[in-house]
Amino acid sequence: MAAELPKTNLFDVSDRSIVARPKRKLKWIYAKVQTSARFVDALGLRPALLAALTVVIWTSSSVYGQTQDFSAGLDVLLQQRRYVELEHALTARASELPPLSLAYFQGVLANRINRVQKSVRLLEPLIPALLATSPVRAELSICTLADDYAKSFRYGNAARLYALANRVAEQQEKDSECHAGGEASRWALLSNARVQTVATPGVFTVQGKRDALGLFQVPITSGSYAGSWIVDSGANLSVVGRSVADKLGVQLSTRSETAQGVANLSVSIRTAVIPEIRLGPASIHNLAVLVVDDSALSFPKFDYRIEGCLGLPVLAALGRVTFYHDGRITFSPHAKAPGKGRGPHNFFLDRFTPLITVDFGHRMQLFTLDTGAMGTVLSAAFYEENKEIVNANEFFRLELEGAGGSVAVPAYEVPSLVARLGGSCVKVKDLAIRTGGAGRSDEFYGDIGVSALSSFSSFTLDFYAMRFSVNGGNPGDCTDSVTLAVIEKPKKAD
Repeated sequence: MAAELPKTNLFDVSDRSIVARPKRKLKWIYAKVQTSARFVDALGLRPALLAALTVVIWTSSSVYGQTQDFSAGLDVLLQQRRYVELEHALTARASELPPLSLAYFQGVLANRINRVQKSVRLLEPLIPALLATSPVRAELSICTLADDYAKSFRYGNAARLYALANRVAEQQEKDSECHAGGEASRWALLSNARVQTVATPGVFTVQGKRDALGLFQVPITSGSYAGSWIVDSGANLSVVGRSVADKLGVQLSTRSETAQGVANLSVSIRTAVIPEIRLGPASIHNLAVLVVDDSALSFPKFDYRIEGCLGLPVLAALGRVTFYHDGRITFSPHAKAPGKGRGPHNFFLDRFTPLITVDFGHRMQLFTLDTGAMGTVLSAAFYEENKEIVNANEFFRLELEGAGGSVAVPAYEVPSLVARLGGSCVKVKDLAIRTGGAGRSDEFYGDIGVSALSSFSSFTLDFYAMRFSVNGGNPGDCTDSVTLAVIEKPKKAD
């Protein structure tokens, strides 16, 4: 998990100072709003109304005292990426927040549950007021808006907003919480790309296959090119090797950047836009891809190489994706929007990283879901909260293979743990629990790979309802005991 950051409250001036010098205080804040607005004018964002800011400033002392701790607590949940608790708190106590704070938290949460347009509608008007009163919230709001634009395939706007977020962080003399400088540079590579679109006849199924590593591959065609690509929820953008890009005849970006590979190892990338690919009967137009050297997608130890992978933006655009044990994948675009009363979400997006809730015996916690990874690796945060479950097992060096190379990290090996996820239970075998953190998955409790889902007949990622669900499995894996964290000790040799 991310370390707890200093608590920040939107109301960073006391009511007593406002009462003592109301005209001067209001004049000062109004001047700050005018100054801040210059940053967002170039982006075409709607200006916030001074009246909305005034309402917040003049909130009474009694209301302020009641909401300050709650609002600060929500800040902590957001900074620690505890989206399950954040959603629950907002659902239960939204009426306790002033309008500006409520719009802020709801706007960020809307982004995390893939309600991109709602997020933009709520957050854009807040930026000037937040720049004036809470730079920390302002930076997070701008980062969130940038992500909204990236998910809407408006890459140039995303790059400009990330650049703005980076300036806000620099003004605070701190590093950007969303690595805004790097994000601005990377999305700028796609500034002139057209918006991705998908044309489908409706629900369709592609007969893919499970490869030698158990990963899902589907046939892809584009012009005279035909290949088999990994369906990879862990890829922020689709990826192809340089040789595939040459076969596709796409134009590469003139400038290169770096992206994060396994355990924070850097990978040199360029970008390209494939005018059209076909996935079964579906046509995906203007597919933005990262282009890497073929060596970054080759794994000699496994005698295995990847031509390309379909990343999260394609899966999200296809709406609802069901993976079957035999390699089939069903895509359900244009599904009916979810109605109310479905209960809390168990599926979130942190930028382009999919998160699902899993209970290994203590409570539902957030884990990344990576259909481009074989095994399940639990994070150092999980280890810190569950040290007692590794006492019977030996310490070893876990070797992680991926784009960018390989790296060995300290870990414990656990033969199996029972987990509750997607509405059922499963006995996850051969887990590794890391004792030190490096990489994006370590901002959460670990990374769930496809082997953890192999006992189910199918599993579904629903980007409309933001639900993760499974079918099949062994009912005997579920238990009513107090803890689901049951360890099977290795059998002694005779």
